[in-house]
Amino acid sequence: MLSVLDRYLLKEVIANWLAVMLVLWAIVVTNRLVRYLGEAAAGELAGSMILTLIGLKSVAYLATLVPLSLYLGVVLALGRLYRDSEMTALAACGVGYRRLYRPLLVLAGLVAGVLLLFTLLVVPRTAELAYRVEADAEHRATIEAVSAGRFQEARGGRLVLYAREVAADASHLRQVFVRNLQTDPPMLVTAARARPERDPDTGVRYLVLEDGQRYQGFPGDPVFRVLEFERHGIRMDQDARPEVRLKQDAVPTGELLAGGGPRELAELHWRIALPLAVVVLLILAVPLSRTSPRQGRYARLFLAILLFIIYYNLLGTARMWLEKGQLPGLIGLWWVHLLPLAAAGWLFRRMRPRLPRRASA
Repeated sequence: MLSVLDRYLLKEVIANWLAVMLVLWAIVVTNRLVRYLGEAAAGELAGSMILTLIGLKSVAYLATLVPLSLYLGVVLALGRLYRDSEMTALAACGVGYRRLYRPLLVLAGLVAGVLLLFTLLVVPRTAELAYRVEADAEHRATIEAVSAGRFQEARGGRLVLYAREVAADASHLRQVFVRNLQTDPPMLVTAARARPERDPDTGVRYLVLEDGQRYQGFPGDPVFRVLEFERHGIRMDQDARPEVRLKQDAVPTGELLAGGGPRELAELHWRIALPLAVVVLLILAVPLSRTSPRQGRYARLFLAILLFIIYYNLLGTARMWLEKGQLPGLIGLWWVHLLPLAAAGWLFRRMRPRLPRRASA
C-alpha cells in the first residue's frame, strides 16, 4: 500500500516524466517528418504514406525516449523539491534516500518490465513493417510526386513526367507528357488523360495513357515512327515487387536467440540494455538531483544530459565492439551499466557529512 509520501513523489515524477517525453517525442518526430517531406517533394517517397511511416517509426523512438525522459523527470521533480526546501523538511522528519528509492524503484521496475516486452516483441515487428512500408512508398513515389505544371524526373532522369492537371489523390492526370529514355530508341508520348494501374497478378505498376500520340526515334531518322493510340501503358516499376532491406533491428527476438552470432548477440544485448537503463538511470538521478534552494530545479539538468550522452554513446560503442567480435558475449554491454551505478555511489559518498577530526593531544 502506497503512503501519502509515496503518492506525492510518484505524482511529481510521473508528471515531469510525461511532460519531458512529450517534448522529446515531438522533437524527434518533427525532425523525421521534415526529412520525409523533403523526400516526398523530391519524388523519392509517396506522400500518402508519410503518416503511416511516422507512426511506425515512433514506436522505435519510444524505446529510447522512455529511459531518458524518466531519468530527466526524476531530476526535475526532485530538483523542484530541493528548491522549495521540501527535501530539507523530509530529511528533518527522518526521510532518507532509501525511503525515496522505495516508490521510485517500484515505478522503474514496472516501466522496465513493460519496456522489455516492448523491445523484445513489439519494436522488431513495427521495424519490419516500417521497412516494408518505406520500400513500397519509394516504389510508388514517381506518380504521386507529380505536381501540376512541373516536370518530374525518375530513375536518374531516364523517365520524365509532366501533367497540366493532377487530381488531389493522383488517381488521374490530364494533358500528359512522358519522355522515356529507357527504350531503344527513346520514346516521347503525349496523351489527353492518364491514370496509374497495377497488374493484380504480378503487382507491376503501369501508367495507362489514353487518346494520345507516341513518337519513337530521332527526328530525321528513317525509322522515326509516329503512332496514335486510344490506350497505351508505360511500365513504371523496374521490379514487380519492391525490394525490402531489413536491418538487424527488424529481426524477431527468437531468431536472434537461435542465431547466436556476434551481430545477433549485439542486437539482443541492445534490446535488453534499454529496459535495464531505466533502473540504472533512476538510481543515478536521485543523488544527481541534489541542489541547494538557491541553485533552482534546473541546476543539474545540463550535467544530467551530459552524463546520459556519455552513457548512451558508451552503449553504442560497446554494441559495435560486440558486433565485430571484439568483446566476449558474457561481458556484452553489462559493464557499461556499472559506470552510472559507480557514479551514483560516488555522489552518495560526497553527500555524506564528514565528521570533524579529533585534535591531537
